[in-house]
Amino acid sequence: MNLTAQSFLAGLRTGEPVCRDNLSMVPLFHDQNIEPDYITLKDGIENALLFVEEVDDEGSVNDILLRNKSDKKALLFEGEEVLGAMQNRILNVSILASGGSKQKIPVSCVEEGRWHHEADDEDEQRFHVADRMHYASGRAAENRAVNRNLESKRGFRGDQGRVWSDIEEKSMRLQAESPTSASDAMYVSTKANLDKHVAYFKQAPAQIGSVFLIHNEVAGLEVFASEKTHASLLPRLIKSYALDAVDQAIMRDKPTPDQKSSADTLSAIAADVRTKMFLDQLKNAWTKQFDGVSLGQNIRFRHDNLTGGALIHDNVLLHMCAFATTS
Repeated sequence: MNLTAQSFLAGLRTGEPVCRDNLSMVPLFHDQNIEPDYITLKDGIENALLFVEEVDDEGSVNDILLRNKSDKKALLFEGEEVLGAMQNRILNVSILASGGSKQKIPVSCVEEGRWHHEADDEDEQRFHVADRMHYASGRAAENRAVNRNLESKRGFRGDQGRVWSDIEEKSMRLQAESPTSASDAMYVSTKANLDKHVAYFKQAPAQIGSVFLIHNEVAGLEVFASEKTHASLLPRLIKSYALDAVDQAIMRDKPTPDQKSSADTLSAIAADVRTKMFLDQLKNAWTKQFDGVSLGQNIRFRHDNLTGGALIHDNVLLHMCAFATTS
């Protein structure tokens, strides 16, 4: 039987919620838990197997170039941020690229005020991977924009104007100043708090995914092909969702305490209930299949209350992400 997003979702099991301040994580488990036969972007770049750079000397805001020098497939994840080159970018979609291939990648800019290399050396002009994903609420908006653009046959494009305006507004709330309007400044200004979240939330044995909640409301879901991949991405994911948690506390004018909340038991109960409701919505969401940017099939989710996408190749779900939305 061919794997579908719905058949995979039917096999997900939830674990015991973990809560810190206004952020909760619900572990996800599945019988699928493969030994990775791919290299990830971070490992590939650090081991000089993958090279990510501008498409040419002139560059293109919404495209960058991946060169896979290994004989293994390369798996890149929607929401990963790459730093350097002519400006920082985030990936619009998860991608599986063949070994020995050269692939153009659809991206969005998260550093509006720079369009130049900061180094003269060619090797130093390439991208490196940030130690976090793009913040979850921004990924949700981009995911929905990609869905719209796929429907209108514009490919895996986001909404660049909205990305920049959203970063500007969030940076002002977090009092994060950047001379180039880079989202990076927000992670720098909140680093101490984000690091405490990373230290608190731990990978469970056989955990292949997570649902994150802020103020007991689902923010998003992340699922990977294996527990090894989830474990390697988890610290970056936590920073992504924790940044939104800090921001939401500011918007509510209720700074979160720097300690375990006395209401954690109630939060855990609410997290479990809300997670199961979100999974039910995801199972019943409208889906449409598109060819992946390189290998595999990209499945898009659409629902009044959520947006998402999944990458499936050879009957294996490689990455699924879904986000709660308000419109």
